Amino acid sequence: MDAINVTNLTKTFLSKRRRGRLPFTGERIGIKALDELSLRVKDGDMVGLLGPNGAGKTTLIKILSTLIIPDSGTVKVNGYDILKDSLKVRESLGVMLTGERTLYWKLTGRENLLYFSRLYHVPKDLARRRIDELLALVGLKEKSDELVENYSTGQRVRLGFSKALINDAPIMLFDEPTMSLDPQFSRHIRNTIRWLNEEKGKTILLATQNMLEADELCHNISIIDQGKIIVSGSPSELKAKLLEKRSIKVIVRNLPIKEIYTENLLNDVKWTIKESDDGQSIMLQGMVEDEENALSVLLEMIAKKSGKVVNVTVNEPSLEDVFLKFTGRSFIG
Repeated sequence: MDAINVTNLTKTFLSKRRRGRLPFTGERIGIKALDELSLRVKDGDMVGLLGPNGAGKTTLIKILSTLIIPDSGTVKVNGYDILKDSLKVRESLGVMLTGERTLYWKLTGRENLLYFSRLYHVPKDLARRRIDELLALVGLKEKSDELVENYSTGQRVRLGFSKALINDAPIMLFDEPTMSLDPQFSRHIRNTIRWLNEEKGKTILLATQNMLEADELCHNISIIDQGKIIVSGSPSELKAKLLEKRSIKVIVRNLPIKEIYTENLLNDVKWTIKESDDGQSIMLQGMVEDEENALSVLLEMIAKKSGKVVNVTVNEPSLEDVFLKFTGRSFIG
């Protein structure tokens, strides 16, 4: 059975156009967030929705949780249509949205969880026990009676995570669940998500731009870009699409980025070229079949331009390399 079934889903947002430094005009432009997107998540599966900012991940999560109405397409969650049976859909879901405004800042952490437990009609005695367990789970027991407006960003993220578990729903939607968390607590949240899937049998859709997180947790991954699913498969299946290639990354100093664009570096290689934030170095990255030849051509060009090679790495393909192959641009580009 499909816990989530999305077919040809489209959503366009209207935005006012700005012309130069002039105020917004009355003219509106359409921004297509989702473009005939289709996705299936089987019951008990853990699926990653992997893509950069603006790819459409959050829009999809909000449509699945009935917060946004799509323009076209069909969506069923736990067998219920999101438009015809929205109440049943909400009862089936535990949802963690990205951002801090999903909580009430003038309530305490405990009061927030109590409020949402009542929305889900969780019995009072059960709700109190569950709230204590969840506050302990996310390390907020000592902060439970403080106003959320006094929480740090990371503490609000942790409280938002616990809110998603309050109704013990069979299907869980997590949108960037470890954003703003320190490495130790990120690991704790990932372990909890894995436990929810493996031990509790929850179906999980994880929207993330963290490739390591998707690789570590998910049985299957759908890479999304510009509102479309580009490619899907298990992490190993996706990497196998590049099995005959290697990822080369070279860091160079004393070489202006415009100098590289004038060179013809191996026509069959899509090189990604980025400048460091401080402008002191550049990074060249590409997928190659003949790493020795590619490195020879690249290093010869750098030497000719009097550049200084700082670091060279050659690795097995990563999910970022898969994204680069199927979109023709870097993950953060």
